[in-house]
Amino acid sequence: MRPGAADSGSRGASPADTRASSPAALVSVAAPARRRSLAARVEAAGASLRNAAVTRPDPLALLEGAVARIGEAVRADRAAAFVSVGDGPLVRCASWPPDVGADGAELDASAAGLLPSAALGAAWPHALALPVRGAADGALVVSRAEPWTDAEASAAADLAALFSTLWAWSDAEARFQRTVADLDDALFTVAHDADGRRAYPFVTPQIEALTGLDPDAVLAGDADWADLVHADDRAAFAAHDARLRDGHASRVDVRLALPDGETVWIAERATPGLDAAGRPTASGVVQDVTAQKEAEATLDAARRVAERAASTRMAFLRLMSHELRTPLGAVRGFAELLAEEVAALDGAPPEAGEFAATIRDAADRALTLVSSLLDLAQLETGAIELSAQPVDLAGVARAVAARHAPAASVPVTVCAPPEAVVTGDPARLEAVVDALVENAVAFTSEGAVALTVEADGESVRLAVRDTGVGMATDYVERLFEPFAQEDTRVARGHEGTGLSLAIAHRLVAAMGGTLAAESAPGVGSTFVLTLTGVSSLRSRQ
Repeated sequence: MRPGAADSGSRGASPADTRASSPAALVSVAAPARRRSLAARVEAAGASLRNAAVTRPDPLALLEGAVARIGEAVRADRAAAFVSVGDGPLVRCASWPPDVGADGAELDASAAGLLPSAALGAAWPHALALPVRGAADGALVVSRAEPWTDAEASAAADLAALFSTLWAWSDAEARFQRTVADLDDALFTVAHDADGRRAYPFVTPQIEALTGLDPDAVLAGDADWADLVHADDRAAFAAHDARLRDGHASRVDVRLALPDGETVWIAERATPGLDAAGRPTASGVVQDVTAQKEAEATLDAARRVAERAASTRMAFLRLMSHELRTPLGAVRGFAELLAEEVAALDGAPPEAGEFAATIRDAADRALTLVSSLLDLAQLETGAIELSAQPVDLAGVARAVAARHAPAASVPVTVCAPPEAVVTGDPARLEAVVDALVENAVAFTSEGAVALTVEADGESVRLAVRDTGVGMATDYVERLFEPFAQEDTRVARGHEGTGLSLAIAHRLVAAMGGTLAAESAPGVGSTFVLTLTGVSSLRSRQ
């Protein structure tokens, strides 16, 4: 198995001696090296290995160079490199001199166990197995005819340890390059000179697709995307850059006027740090957020349209409320007068009084509907004004129950303490309780309607339970939506516009409380109103 070649996606690394990256140059054995001392040879081999790693050769070239340099430094007759294949045995990937191989079958078999024995036959009489950890676990094996001295064995182990570090670094660098190549965003490191001008020691190639600038020109200081920032965004970008210079992480969204005339939005975010020399820098990412900004602009335009529509609807409802209330009030008033006049006339037909009462009742329903529509519009736009006063919820429950009991076909009972004070708008809170009781009475023909008030110091709960027709689960989920009706037929069994519960729910929320419902068909319904008790509020002050 041969490790794959590493990518070269990022820019900005210092050039190194290209001769060191050539396997041929690494493998060549110069005669003067034989005459050097062991320490000098080890130092030269280490420098050569570091040079090779910096130039980022492919892993095979790095292995071949390591085998040659280490074998040469310790004056081995032959050497080989082995790399593990997953959980399998070690596989030979490089040999030195290059013609070694035909007589290495015994070495292959022994290396699978990292050479438990030094006796490998005539071809490898004295072999050292030097473990390698890094890109892939393996071993470097060196051999010669005469035994190794302790100094030579120690030098070989030191060089193998150095190579392990370089091998791991090379793998990490290759993985970094592959990761960078898969990104759409650009990575960068920026420093600032004495005048505050940006300099980029590192930038990835993606910067060209994002800004239209050549990465090499950016690295050389001949181009800077800061110069492309739209005039309206320069102050924001300058403030962002100042935060980075002051050592603070920062992010900014700005428009760039690209060289091809296109305008794009980019987001630059960076975190300050120090380079290898201890100088302040900032490293970060540049991202194209044009699509996001366009979506935000579309949403903002839609929001403004919706706000204008809501404002127009509110104005319309206010106008129509006034325009409708005036004639409806007149109709209702004259219907009352007509009923009184008919009742006072001798010999008037009995139908006349009934007709006058029908006109009056119809006008009452129309006025109630108009008022409900206006209340709903005000609640949805936050235009309604509510007072915050102490209200005895238990007293409200008893008063509402007494008002509905005479017309109800079932008993309306109340179980409440003498007093249960909450904070709310008195008139609006009574309207909420009235809507709950009216709804319970309207849908209950057998059993009873029961109001229960409980106070625990933290909150006060009013439950309105009935044994009426109940509601399906899917309808309960949309019960508090405006105009919600479980039976949408025109000739349904119960009248109503579907507004009273929606308004009640919004009123309770505006007073800082909650209104919830539970129901089952044929069993009945329970509405629970919860508000903060005055005693609880006082205890927190």
